[in-house]
Amino acid sequence: MASMTPTPTGFFAVYVGEERERFVVPTGYLSHPLFKMLLEKSYNEFGFEQSSGLVVPCSVSAFQEIVNAVECSNRRFEFGKLVEELI
Repeated sequence: MASMTPTPTGFFAVYVGEERERFVVPTGYLSHPLFKMLLEKSYNEFGFEQSSGLVVPCSVSAFQEIVNAVECSNRRFEFGKLVEELI
């Protein structure tokens, strides 16, 4: 896994993709529908007891698109591809 740099208050770390790339995102993302789908997929695949950090089972590129969608809610995105990967 990536370095264990402390996660700032108000953020959480997730590990993405087969290489478990570490991303630090604001906790406010947890309420976004796409993030909720991602967390549900993570729960379905790994359960609640992930001892080495929150792993999300999607590609890094899909995760980056989700982050972009959350950050730029006024832009238009092709959610279909993202939703397909999360299901």
